Amino acid sequence: MNMARQDLYAVILAGGRGTRFWPVSRRDSPKQFLDLLGRGSLLSMTAGRVLPLVPLERILVVTGAGFADTVLEQIPGLPPGNVLLEPVGRNTSACIGWAAMEIRRRSGPEALMAVLPSDHVIPDDAGFAASIRAALAPASDGWLVTIGVRPDRPATGYGYLECGEDMGGFHRVERFVEKPSLKRAEEFLAGGRHYWNAGMFVWGAGRILSEIGGHLPDLYSGLSELGEGAAPPMSRYAALPSVSIDYGVMEKAERVAMIAASFPWDDVGDWPAARRAGVSRGEAIMAGSSDCTVWTPGRLAVLVGLSGVSVVESDGVILVMADGAAQDLKDVVTRLERERPELV
Repeated sequence: MNMARQDLYAVILAGGRGTRFWPVSRRDSPKQFLDLLGRGSLLSMTAGRVLPLVPLERILVVTGAGFADTVLEQIPGLPPGNVLLEPVGRNTSACIGWAAMEIRRRSGPEALMAVLPSDHVIPDDAGFAASIRAALAPASDGWLVTIGVRPDRPATGYGYLECGEDMGGFHRVERFVEKPSLKRAEEFLAGGRHYWNAGMFVWGAGRILSEIGGHLPDLYSGLSELGEGAAPPMSRYAALPSVSIDYGVMEKAERVAMIAASFPWDDVGDWPAARRAGVSRGEAIMAGSSDCTVWTPGRLAVLVGLSGVSVVESDGVILVMADGAAQDLKDVVTRLERERPELV
């Protein structure tokens, strides 16, 4: 085992509300803690994927205050001190920077960290492990490494990475592209030089903190004042700037590399995406219907003459939603928080 492998940590991001999975995902049971595929929660599946790479004592989970017991139940044997509890969400730069500071404190600035969202579906554990291992060498050499997924359709809901110079085992990232129009996404698919930005990263703890210090100095200063402990004071954490790691750091940084994923991937970001991953519950009869998601536990759903629709029932709420409106569900949840907070 080489030194980089011995110093590798996994940081699993398990915050967020999962509002585009409402009404199944709710405030007290967000998406990452749900068993959507019948194989355990998305969080437990993520932890299972990284265990061949790192032991439990080097897995950190960043989640919301109030979910410590849930995390420890779903990842048996995880040290309680490895659950970092955000008193309030401040986007990915804050939680990644906080985890990096904790890793630097424990193992020094040269320690590597793999940053992994908890809500991805990756059916090939061996391919996932191979891709992370391939990222260790450039990360040890000071590159900020991101895992790019070759697109299989012109998706407009993902960010893209433009693949640049072949550096021998990895590629330089030329630029990050925000969610494109359909026409541009079709051009990306045809051109073969663009990959989906899956939000999975490998880098040195000291390296990413140096970038945060250079591009987000106020955030770095605020993180430095948090002190030790898995549950920082609300007042200090809430004062941190809220910015994504892509926008705040990756789009501005030098020496950004990409490893092409050697595994199939889906972020299961909404109910139409759940259909691709095989998420379903209950019994359904499709009469002249296709491309529909059905989640009606204990009930028979009959869909007649429908296409591209999700039918979801949970705790007394029924959602019927066209695929094209999936991104609007977050706005509906925001409205319900004002008008019917007991439902969210």
